[in-house]
Parts: sequence; structure tokens; C-alpha cells
Amino acid sequence: MALPRLNVLRPPRGCLILLGVALLCSVGVSAGQAQHLGTGIYGKLGAGLSGYTGDLSGAGEAPRELDANVLKHFPLTAAGELGYQFSPNWALALGGQAGSYVSVGDAAPATDSYRRYTSHLLGRYTFGAPSQRVAFYLDAGLNVTVGGPTRTGIGPSVGGGMDIRASRAVSIFVESRLHAVFPDDAVDGTETAGGGGRSFDTVNQPLGIGLKFSLTTPTAPDVVALDGPLEVPVDTAVTFAATVNEDEAARPLDRQWRFGDGTRGTGPTATHTYGRPGTYTVSFAARNEAGTATESTTIRVTRASDPPSTPDAPWIVSLTARPNPVSVGEPVQLRSVVRGGEPFAYRWTVGDETVERGPEPTVTFERPGRHPVRVRVSNDAGTETRAMTVHAERPEGHSARAPAPTAAWAIGVASMRSRAGAERMARRYRERLADAVPGAVRIVEHVLDQTLHFRVVVGRYETQAAAQRVLEDHRRALPSGAWAVQLQ
Repeated sequence: MALPRLNVLRPPRGCLILLGVALLCSVGVSAGQAQHLGTGIYGKLGAGLSGYTGDLSGAGEAPRELDANVLKHFPLTAAGELGYQFSPNWALALGGQAGSYVSVGDAAPATDSYRRYTSHLLGRYTFGAPSQRVAFYLDAGLNVTVGGPTRTGIGPSVGGGMDIRASRAVSIFVESRLHAVFPDDAVDGTETAGGGGRSFDTVNQPLGIGLKFSLTTPTAPDVVALDGPLEVPVDTAVTFAATVNEDEAARPLDRQWRFGDGTRGTGPTATHTYGRPGTYTVSFAARNEAGTATESTTIRVTRASDPPSTPDAPWIVSLTARPNPVSVGEPVQLRSVVRGGEPFAYRWTVGDETVERGPEPTVTFERPGRHPVRVRVSNDAGTETRAMTVHAERPEGHSARAPAPTAAWAIGVASMRSRAGAERMARRYRERLADAVPGAVRIVEHVLDQTLHFRVVVGRYETQAAAQRVLEDHRRALPSGAWAVQLQ
């Protein structure tokens, strides 16, 4: 190959002005609110000017007049790309570029199409944080170029550009890329005399512009927990904290607090001071483009000189047994979560036996079947009682006269791609549904659209009709989207 010489038709000055105006307008879209895709699948479509460096006589000459041949083979490219964003900085992409290169047809203008087609595999690194409106990137990889008069060429590809985010789903990109092609005659059918096969040609896109769009459906937020004190003296700073599904929810994620006295706050935690005594409702909302999740709690603000308040009557928030079902002879951990004025007195009744063992006794069952468990909690202000059922089963391998039928159905309450998120959701529903819905809360794996999902399910039922009956009977205790699901 001779010394690299670029043969690109120079665009009129007016085109450059229009291109600059378009870029300035794109910067003004959704200023300050958009965020770049963190992870997921994306696509790109664009067009630009083509460039060629090689051995033909036309390379390096002054730009041609707009004769019929040049107008017929105007130096343009069309490009597309499909990629996966592993993190806000790293991505892998498979793409293609089709271009019309004016000079490459000089070798045989009667038969050459002037067009070359390039496929490339690129690794890309994006600089800066996802919250930046304009992000610059560099990429490198390999290409395969076809369409030349002799053979297929391969070689390295390098490029770079900037991504201007308009929304989470769409952005505008401006980029430049160079594809080196070996051997020397793969693109133009001509070799450099005496080159010994060491030379190469390039098919380039000196300037390209287009749209990048996300193909990943955003995930709505979910408030996993809302923490704060139940009582505080007036003029005392108090801190509230909200936990959401950070790993799954789409960004940007907006967090808003309302403290019940007309004031507001932002962020995952918020500190506030109440100036007047009373009872206030504190609400938290997490929002993104996929939806809104809200949660609330109450706080009692007392006068600094007020005597300690009368203890509240006990309220049994949850009653659980782990594991449940349980094998005969295996220990079962009973646990109750109680709110109200301490101290509490606990009285547990397991079957026909009454024990005094505090909030978390451990028991075993010597025979299979359904065993009733009842806890009675009392303090100076009152008493509350709550009951549940523990299912004791024969150990694995134990001979039985009539084996129990396989439980093939359950009630699904959540499904997600993150095991950590599913475990948090399972813990939440174990406390919420411990006594309301019979059966244990557990996680089962399920493949959907070739992707592993983790389902949080409740209970074990022999038929779909049985699962549906429980779902209808306990509709108020179950989440609105609960469904009967067949276990694999």
C-alpha cells in the first residue's frame, strides 16, 4: 500500500452548519434528568461519511467535481450495532457498516459496485459516571470486510465518539471509526509493488451520527423496609431510613419524604425535627420511569415534660415456624415478633402441652400431621393471642403405607432475576403471611425466555383448584398480583 491517503468528498459548508445545529439541539433535550443505561441490551442505527485509504490512483487527489459518477456513488455509510452493557463503563457489541467508496471502483469501474461491507466485534469503554449527560467512549476489536474484487479481508478496528443522553431509553451518538484490512488487495484489488504482503488498506467512517436505544425493560421500584422510631420528644432530631430494591430498579431513582407536618425531604435517609407534639404520618415514595412505590409509618411526638406514656397493648406482628413443613424429630424454631409496651409475658401452647419459653422456643414433633401452635402475649396494657399450624412430615426414605401425593402447585407472590432480591422478598412475606396463609414461603428457580428467574411462592397444593381456593380465601392477605403457579 502506498502512503495512506484519504479520498472523501468534502461536504458543503452548509451541511456542517446544519450538523452543528443538530448537535446543539440534542444537548438541550431533557437537560439534567437523563441517565445512561447501566446494564442491559441496546441497539444503534446511524449513517455518516465514508473514507478509503489504499493504492488506487484516485486516492489523495483533489476532491472531484460533482459529476454523474460521483453523484451515483456518493461517499456515505450506513451502520448498525447490537450490544450488551455489562456495567455503566464496559460493553461488548456486534455491528456492521455498509459504505460506498468512490475510489475503489477505479480499478474496474464497469464491474465494481463501489460498495464494501464490514462486520465488526468491539469492546467499548465509556468514561465518566452514568449521570453525566454527555459521555465519551473508545472501542477496539476485529473486523471482516467483503465486497472487494478479489477476496475477503480481516483486520483490527478502532474508534471513539460521544453519547448524548436524551432519556434512559434513547440517546444520540456521534462517532468516528477506522477498519484496517489485510491483505492489501482485499478492498481494492491492488497491491503495493514490493510491499511483500505487509501493506493494508482501510475502510473508514470519519464522521457518523445516529440513535442508540435501550432494549431492556426497566424495573419499577419496591420499598423493602421503612425504619424509624415510634415515639420521640418534641424538638428532637429523628432519622428515617428506607430500603428499596437498589439492584433491580431502573435509574434514575427519585426518593421523596413527607413528614406529616407540611415539610419534605429527599434521599434514602432523612432527618427531621418536629416542633409540636402530636401524631404524624411519615410517608416515603420511590419513583422511576417504570412506576412508583410508597410506604408509610406513624410517629408520636411528645412534650419534653410529659411523663412516660402508658404502654401500648401487645400486637403480634408475625408468628413463624422454621422450617415448616418439618420432618418428624427435627427441631422447629418458633418465633413471634411483637410490638407494644415491654416487657412481655409469653405463653406457648403446642398441641396439648403448655410451655413458658419466651419469644423463640424450639420444639420437636414425634408424629406426622398438622400440629396447632398458639402464643399468648401479655403486658400491663392487655393481651393478644395468635395461632398457626406446623406440618410434620415423615423423614425421607421412611416407609409409609400410603405415600402422600406430590404437591405440584403453589401461590406465586413475586418473580425476579436476582436471587438476592428474591431472598429479601421471601423474608418480607414470611413475616407478613406466616399465619394468614398455610404453608412455608420459599424460593424456586424457573427459566423464562432462556433467563433464570427466582420465584417467591407460598404453600404446597396437590391441584390448581386447591391453590386457587386458598388464593381466593386469602386475597386480602396476599399481594394484588399473586397467582397460582405449577411447580416444575
